[in-house]
Amino acid sequence: MGFALIVVGLLQGAWAQGVNGQTVTAVRFQGLERVSEQVVESQLEVQVGQALNSRAIARDIRRLYELGFFTNIKADSTPEGAGVAVTYIVEEKRVISEVKIIGNNKIKDRNIRGAITFREGESFVADAFGEERQSLLDLYADKGFANTQVDIIAEKIGPSRVRVIYDIHEGRKARINSVKVEGNEAMTNKQVKKLMKTKRKRWFIGGKYEEEQFEMDLRKVLDEYGNHGRLEADIAKTDIHYTPSGKGMNITLHVQEGPEYTVNQMSIANNIVYDDDEAREWVEVFEEDIHNRGQVEDDAEMIAQAYQESGYINATVTPQVTLDRTNKTTNVTHNVREGELKYIRQIEVAGNEITKDEVVRREMLIEPGDRYDGHLAKLSQRRLEATRYFDRVRLFPLDAEDDPLFADLHVDVEDGDVGTFNFGTGFSTEEGMSAFAELNVNNFDIRNWPRFTGGGQQLKLRLNIGSTRDEFSLSFTDPEIFGYPLAFGFDAFNETYQVTGGADYDEAQQGFGIRFGKVLSPYNTVRLHMGYLESDISELPFFINREIRRQRGESTTISTRFQFERDTTDRKMDTSEGAFHSIGLTLAAFGDNEFYRVDHDSAWYFPLGEEKNWVLSFRTREGYVSEWLGSEYVPLQDRMYAGGTTTVRGFDNRDIGPKQKEFPIWGSDFAVGGDLRWITNTEIKYKVTDQLRLYGFVDTGGVWSEAGDFDFGDIKYSVGIGIGFDVPRMGPIRVDYGFPLNADEDQGSGKLHMQTGLKF
Repeated sequence: MGFALIVVGLLQGAWAQGVNGQTVTAVRFQGLERVSEQVVESQLEVQVGQALNSRAIARDIRRLYELGFFTNIKADSTPEGAGVAVTYIVEEKRVISEVKIIGNNKIKDRNIRGAITFREGESFVADAFGEERQSLLDLYADKGFANTQVDIIAEKIGPSRVRVIYDIHEGRKARINSVKVEGNEAMTNKQVKKLMKTKRKRWFIGGKYEEEQFEMDLRKVLDEYGNHGRLEADIAKTDIHYTPSGKGMNITLHVQEGPEYTVNQMSIANNIVYDDDEAREWVEVFEEDIHNRGQVEDDAEMIAQAYQESGYINATVTPQVTLDRTNKTTNVTHNVREGELKYIRQIEVAGNEITKDEVVRREMLIEPGDRYDGHLAKLSQRRLEATRYFDRVRLFPLDAEDDPLFADLHVDVEDGDVGTFNFGTGFSTEEGMSAFAELNVNNFDIRNWPRFTGGGQQLKLRLNIGSTRDEFSLSFTDPEIFGYPLAFGFDAFNETYQVTGGADYDEAQQGFGIRFGKVLSPYNTVRLHMGYLESDISELPFFINREIRRQRGESTTISTRFQFERDTTDRKMDTSEGAFHSIGLTLAAFGDNEFYRVDHDSAWYFPLGEEKNWVLSFRTREGYVSEWLGSEYVPLQDRMYAGGTTTVRGFDNRDIGPKQKEFPIWGSDFAVGGDLRWITNTEIKYKVTDQLRLYGFVDTGGVWSEAGDFDFGDIKYSVGIGIGFDVPRMGPIRVDYGFPLNADEDQGSGKLHMQTGLKF
């Protein structure tokens, strides 16, 4: 407008001398594209037939400028006929019809639009190009792209309309050369940088800068300072300096730690159900302790959880912290809102399209009418997850709208794969070439024809054909037979095996068994198994060792096994914490073979760290077998063995323990087993992702002919590594390789073990 007024002033001076007072013969417009002449004419004071007045021209220009459509306005006059023609020359404002962003792959459009000022429908100002370009360069520099180039192009696409194009060339992202910390005393540089996932590059690996991750790292550092009592800690600023080439960056954190605070007073307020002494049992931060911000919040959560597990499902605990900056102390008050005690009105099951409601309900350890128990609800969720019928299980209580005394327990599940189908071919030094197929339906229902799914039963069929072993087996289990809380199952099998590698002979076995199980408590189960087995050993060389010859021909074994189990693990597959214990007694009588056998199996799992990515486990197995009822012989197939995939990895199958010559004084060695066995497995697991796991293990084991022969010097050792991963539609796969440390001369250098499955 200032420019227009200057033009008007010049016109007033010129017209005052020559054209002022002359008759206006015409009024014209020049430069109109988008704005109509009618809109402009409605604002003019100068009209045809009037005497020309320079002040009226000035007022016309002011009014036209105030319309907001023009960036420049001036007036001109030319003699025409008996007077003058007045022409208003305008320059319309250009409007942005479209803002287009191209070339950006690393930063999303919405983030770029947040950094620029040009918007569709607003006026276009070419003078803003510099600021727009610099704003985008700063945005990319903050995210680690120091070599970015930005070109801004304005294309005319219509009358006074333009398209603004931001053409971005991002370049390569700079790698982090160093991360430094300044101003820290309470924590070392190593401690601070260990909290951060933003790390410097090592050779050509890592060192990527991600702004969101960097911001999360800074919050994590401040949280950890809060756990050290530094409640006023702050990261005053962060400096990012690029190398001259723009390919490297150095990051410096400037930390202001602030004073260390200790707890002056810790109290619990508004608690009635539990008195102070009871509630303090769930607290870890007390008077005179360094104030740990994270633990104070965990303490409040533990108190609330205790209430919720006792039926007060709406209980909340809010920690209130006041700072005494003079004395550098805090007062912590856990404010409790207990809510009402709730009872279960009904259990609502949802999401199960395949599995029957009754299958879900039988795993519940809490029933309608019971007081809500959060601990039993968690155990019920674990039991449902352990069935492996579901991909997802979620339990949560909701208040009953019409009765404040009750709540409904909702069980929300998502049906998973019905079962697995395994098939393939393989080769091993023990059994040669083989082909197998295995059908394992984990959510079977024998009464649901023709789908046969949803009843929570287990059906397993296996067929194996190989150069040394042929096998067929059928197994069925119903966890709740005829609606009673008693598990029932049966097994039938037929197997022929050509024993090689020392003693060459044929062994055929066939039999069947029935099983029963009863859950005694959420953790304890008893089992009973009764079995019948027929064995036939044939094709024995005439001079074969007496240990084999004495069991030549057909024999029967009728056995009963009693077993007690205690399981507190969090899940059956990929276990992270808890323990499993099993002790069993097998009695064989009334057949050709009479013996008793005692087995013990215990495993402990210890999560390491808050995220539980590391899990340490230890397993020990002991067993003892002996003849009884006047028998003088335990069959080879019922003796104790060690070595191979399921015991001591890295050793040949059954390679550990007593051996004898194939013939009385010559021939190869073969394992004859023993009465006593001891095996331990120590394993460390690192969970890289939910689908990928790494393992390291140490296995030990020994077998002795008699209990009195036990000697630590006979124990064999192996170490190994493994990897486990989940493949879509294939399920879990684990591959281990074991290295024997003190193997005999005929033992190989190591063994590979692999397990896999195909889901459907």
